[in-house]
Amino acid sequence: MIMTGKTALYLGAAAALSTTVAVGYFAMAQDGQSPYVEGENVYVCPTVLDKNRFFDCRVAGERTPRFKQLPFIDNETGERFLKTVHAYFPVNCGQYGCAVINNWDGFKQGTLVGQGVYGRYLMDSGWYLDFDSSGKTTAYRSDVGPQQGHALYTKSSSNHASGYGTEACFDAMIAEIQEENPNFPISFDMMNEMRAECGLPLEE
Repeated sequence: MIMTGKTALYLGAAAALSTTVAVGYFAMAQDGQSPYVEGENVYVCPTVLDKNRFFDCRVAGERTPRFKQLPFIDNETGERFLKTVHAYFPVNCGQYGCAVINNWDGFKQGTLVGQGVYGRYLMDSGWYLDFDSSGKTTAYRSDVGPQQGHALYTKSSSNHASGYGTEACFDAMIAEIQEENPNFPISFDMMNEMRAECGLPLEE
């Protein structure tokens, strides 16, 4: 969730406090209820870096607009309003969580917005990072997920890639990576991760 001004909204175990704005306000949870709907309020981050060496956790990927509106509430007056903010921002996940890399509207550099596997990520405003039930870094919309007391997201079989349980599924994943970057080095661990996503036995 967004946090700025005088009030820190809970972001997880290691929330930070920004005091640079005179009037405090915080983002309200967007409409939406559990259970999870992948691509709507939860999104498992890709395990392949983009051309800028980020893990792109934006639900719409490169189609994400630069700005969007989010609902806020003024802590002093209780007034609710919409504010235009950056639609996404970069974070770096490390030992102490995932921290905003630069200053963005609504986010101060160093603000923690969840946790995840070490690396640099792009994420949607109004979302935070945490893990799913298999340990993968996952983007949760601010109104759902473990920070709201919900169980970790579990990917159901109905959400598996086309051809789940067949080598065709694995081959399609390899082809997708090579189409984006023919020279991208695919590690043994990455291949086994893709095989697991396709419901195939792991190579030893």
